Amino acid sequence: MLFNIEADRGNQIVGYLVPDDFTKSPTLRVRDSGSVLTEFPCLEERPSLVAAGRHGTGRCGFTVDESTVPSLAQNSGLELYDADTDILIYRRRQTADVTQEKIFRFETHLFPLWRLDEHAEHKFQFFHKGVDRHGRETATQMLQLNNASSIYLSGRVAFKPYENHLHDRFRCIALIQDPYVELAERLLMLKNVPKLSKQVLGPRDVITYRSAIEFSQAVEPDEKSLLRAFDAISKEAIAVLTNPMTRQFAGDSLDEPPPKGAVARALASLSTFSLIGLREDEDLFLDALEALMQLPTGAMPSLHSFSKVQDLAKCLRLVPEAELLLEQDLEVYQTVREAIETAI
Repeated sequence: MLFNIEADRGNQIVGYLVPDDFTKSPTLRVRDSGSVLTEFPCLEERPSLVAAGRHGTGRCGFTVDESTVPSLAQNSGLELYDADTDILIYRRRQTADVTQEKIFRFETHLFPLWRLDEHAEHKFQFFHKGVDRHGRETATQMLQLNNASSIYLSGRVAFKPYENHLHDRFRCIALIQDPYVELAERLLMLKNVPKLSKQVLGPRDVITYRSAIEFSQAVEPDEKSLLRAFDAISKEAIAVLTNPMTRQFAGDSLDEPPPKGAVARALASLSTFSLIGLREDEDLFLDALEALMQLPTGAMPSLHSFSKVQDLAKCLRLVPEAELLLEQDLEVYQTVREAIETAI
């Protein structure tokens, strides 16, 4: 999906919204502080979209004016959404109320840290968490918004495909955790997939992690059970669970094995970030994040730590096969940890 706001003149907002359907005209949903005001089809022609091969008819443009939204010029809480996906495409905010920063939080956890994002939302004009759920084109479009200087995005995506869009425009941040703890969290999460919301683990992830979900059913927090489980692990599960952090920051896709020189590539990517924190020392990260977003001390929430995850991680450290799965991630994590400790 593509979208952009071409102009906001106070009493008139002009833009376009291109759906994934090549011939369909989308529907715009207009809200005021969360309440739906109106919906209408986007039928204005945009010949440039046809010329660029983005849409079959180009009937994707829209104009919001005072005939559709009375007192539009005075409406400071207006929000525009795609009606089919409910993706935010524009919202008004008073300049004094938002942070004039563009921030992208790279999600490194399979269980997303959306509590952080939700506590940041009110400080930004444009906001979207979990951009990975909407595909590369939509995520790229969010990085290319030219009518907003206050943007907060988060998503579990590979760094390299978006690097050029992020460079010199966005402050990249990430909170990483001990690879054994992340593996433990992933296995326990996958073991309980039926209990999870589709928002937490999307349909695409359920397919991607199918082999790991099957493997996780045999995982128990004791060394003997883990040794038996890893003795029988499938090649497909190994491929999915191997070095997720390294592939995220070194490769072109989360689904592909880390490339040659992956550790160096991942560290080079992370060296460009404005803020990196460790889950084991989250207070330091949260303090720096609050300063970056101009939030008062204590505004960001503490993150829950589950004893079952820590217990399983402790057992995984005793399993040689687990170490092999995480070999590159362990090297990246240790290097980042040492750099942070040196900088303190």
